[in-house]
Amino acid sequence: MKTVIVATLDSFQAGILRNVLHNEGIESFIKNENMSSIYPGIPPFEIEVEVLEEDYLKAKEILKKGFPDLA
Repeated sequence: MKTVIVATLDSFQAGILRNVLHNEGIESFIKNENMSSIYPGIPPFEIEVEVLEEDYLKAKEILKKGFPDLA
């Protein structure tokens, strides 16, 4: 199964989006979540929220409705 990036966010925003996607029945995956703890003292990494390719359009629509400034 192929995944695609829906958004690149900070840790807090990524957590909220992931919960919203979960509530809508969309499985999501987070990349770079632990990078800031591996490399302390550098600016926080942007976190990529990914979904399965077939859920991409629905996830983008959720992002636009719930987080219009991030879409």
